[in-house]
Amino acid sequence: MSKLTIITINLNNKQGLSKTLQSVFNQTCSKFEHILIDGGSVDGSLELIYEYLCKANGISFKWISESDAGIYNAMNKGVKMATGDYLLFLNSGDKLASVDVIERVMPYLNNENNIVSGELELVKSNTVTTKLFPPQTVNLNYCIDSGLTHPNTFIKRKLFDRYGYYNEQNKIVSDWEFFLIACGLHSCKYKPIPVLVSCFEMAGISNQNNDLLKTETQEALKRLLPWWKKLEKNESIRYCSNI
Repeated sequence: MSKLTIITINLNNKQGLSKTLQSVFNQTCSKFEHILIDGGSVDGSLELIYEYLCKANGISFKWISESDAGIYNAMNKGVKMATGDYLLFLNSGDKLASVDVIERVMPYLNNENNIVSGELELVKSNTVTTKLFPPQTVNLNYCIDSGLTHPNTFIKRKLFDRYGYYNEQNKIVSDWEFFLIACGLHSCKYKPIPVLVSCFEMAGISNQNNDLLKTETQEALKRLLPWWKKLEKNESIRYCSNI
């Protein structure tokens, strides 16, 4: 069993996948598992995967290529295949920020922390537009208003058994919903770390569908928080600091 499993999902994004795989396989620490869930790509992604099978160098590299029912169905497949104590979702197009990221993060992946979150760079057209720092504390208010981001956050594998897998009914907000449940409603032990973990490509589906994002967020809040309807019309979403 590995301490860490990195999970990557991909569908016809050979160029983005190349960046992701290069950043993973160039790590100075190879004591982790990498699982790649491909949705049946026909753009040359599979040939690229075969190339990297020969470059594992101690990394436990597993992959499948088959049709799926969407992003979160693919991510859940990765969770079920994972053997690591902690999971990091680094999807096609995203990359680890430096060659020693995993080596620097490993000491924090211990039984004391359920969720470990580092720094994240947002990238658009190969240019860093924003750098995000992990919050020092995470509570219900933070999870509703903002929430953690998955490419820079290491999640204890057991949390998925305890609180459920990603909601496959959603198209784009199930990672946010999972953090809302785990951190906001159940106060999982959280650790911010001063490590730049990854670079996130802003061309993803959740960054192009603001209306869908709002709709799915509202529906999740109403479903998970019984008092949401009563507070829905407030001007500010920062209303639950005393709940």
